[in-house]
Amino acid sequence: MEHRIISADSHMLVREKEFLEHLPHRYHEVWRDTLQWPPKGPAPVQENRSELLAAAGRAGEWDPAERLKDMDADGVDAEVLYIDNLAGSRFFKLPREACLAAFEALNSAAADFASADPGRLVPVYLLPVNDVAAAVEELQRLAGLGARALQLPLYPTDARIPPYYDPVYEPLWSAAEEAGVPISLHVCPPGGRGLSADPTPARGLFQAMPPIFMSQALSEWIVTGIFVRHPGLRVVLVEAGLGWIPYMLDRLDRVAVKSKWKERGMDLPELPSYYWHHHMSATFEEDELGLSLRHLIGVDNLLWATDYPHPDSTWPESQQVITMQFASCTPDERDRMIRANAARLYRL
Repeated sequence: MEHRIISADSHMLVREKEFLEHLPHRYHEVWRDTLQWPPKGPAPVQENRSELLAAAGRAGEWDPAERLKDMDADGVDAEVLYIDNLAGSRFFKLPREACLAAFEALNSAAADFASADPGRLVPVYLLPVNDVAAAVEELQRLAGLGARALQLPLYPTDARIPPYYDPVYEPLWSAAEEAGVPISLHVCPPGGRGLSADPTPARGLFQAMPPIFMSQALSEWIVTGIFVRHPGLRVVLVEAGLGWIPYMLDRLDRVAVKSKWKERGMDLPELPSYYWHHHMSATFEEDELGLSLRHLIGVDNLLWATDYPHPDSTWPESQQVITMQFASCTPDERDRMIRANAARLYRL
């Protein structure tokens, strides 16, 4: 293969069977009474489908042996895997003990998936952030299993839990620092904003507006001083593209100066953009506009992804896509974005 690739945003599916194998039997009844598991897999593959949907329905989403074959076919060395099922937020509807058990079961099932080749399959584990003490305990358990990535809900307030700048989370940020595990925020439909329904137009709006959703999260993590208090913390913004980031950083820097934040009690020692460059990263797939702005965003802050098996996926043509998309970049810049940055962040 021409390029060595680490996909910083791909996806896997945990089926109910694998989940229940790890969930203590005493919670099975409350689980089935409270929540309905999503479908066990995508619909069967249809002939003559669009190339944009080439990966849809493939067994590699839930079968690790098939996944490794698909990665080989696409020339992908390793993948950071987001668990498609629930992002954990639906677990919050369960009673406390069942909720915590569900998070542990889902994470354990994801670890089983990765055990087929831990050097190539990197799950992004989920934490029960509605209970910070339990989240810290689960983080430490996962770190002991070799976890390299964690995912939190993008908008905790949608689940009626405090925003991430609330002091209640301070032990969790300290634990993530100590473990050296980055935190991921994956774009999702924001509750209460009318964009979580399906089908279109609500679905179409959601798919077009991730930068708007993510700009609030970027701002909150920086402006509220989380990175000042936790200098070892890293946060990854997932699947929202790049082109919006330079404007957002410029706007934050400008407002910080003109609005005299320090005089209003918002005492960041550095300009907001400093914390982006030192603490945050963003994933992207095909984003030529964003790549043209890479020097404003920071080449070392960018993580390329195949997004397998979603509609944005470049499978099975990632090698060709990279050759075309990165034509204006130097070989060193390209290598950092498609491999080296992720290898450093996730210790691969």
